[in-house]
Amino acid sequence: MRMRWVAVAGSAVIVVALYIFYTYPRPVAISLHGVQIKLGNSVQAVTPVTLTLQGTVDRYLFRPETFFGTVDIKGATFPDRANGQPETIQFNTHFGGFIFYGPESDPFHMYGAIYPNRSFTEFVVQEWHHSEWSSANGFLIVAPAETRSEAIRLANRLMKGFLLPGHLLGSATLRRFIRGSSEKLL
Repeated sequence: MRMRWVAVAGSAVIVVALYIFYTYPRPVAISLHGVQIKLGNSVQAVTPVTLTLQGTVDRYLFRPETFFGTVDIKGATFPDRANGQPETIQFNTHFGGFIFYGPESDPFHMYGAIYPNRSFTEFVVQEWHHSEWSSANGFLIVAPAETRSEAIRLANRLMKGFLLPGHLLGSATLRRFIRGSSEKLL
């Protein structure tokens, strides 16, 4: 009987320790070099950018992760009011979230959506101009990336779970992406 209680107590200690380890806030201090691109057939411009995140990521057992901190994008058309402002980004179940900016007293403004990988080492940011974005002519910030084709491959991979099936960066793009020719559309 005593061995059973020791086993139950040991199991409880392990479960509590794993819970604390899993939910303990992870610090995020990362700066990545990437590019800003505009999607579409006629535009091939690539602008170098630096994406910096400073803060923490809180993990929960039964709800999405949350990032608390600052998002700073140098070299892109990021509004001056947004840089350095504290952000709270609530990720959805597929791990994407929205970037809002502006003082708490003002109405908030939405800069766009952010799609990191789980380890916060790769990012795609959709820049929403006038509160909208289109895979036909929208702007993306992708890090780490140096070329347009590298940025498009990373964006396709990180955003795949957020776009409707068959609509990955354009309605015909998914079929061509599967065949390895997504670069022709973008």
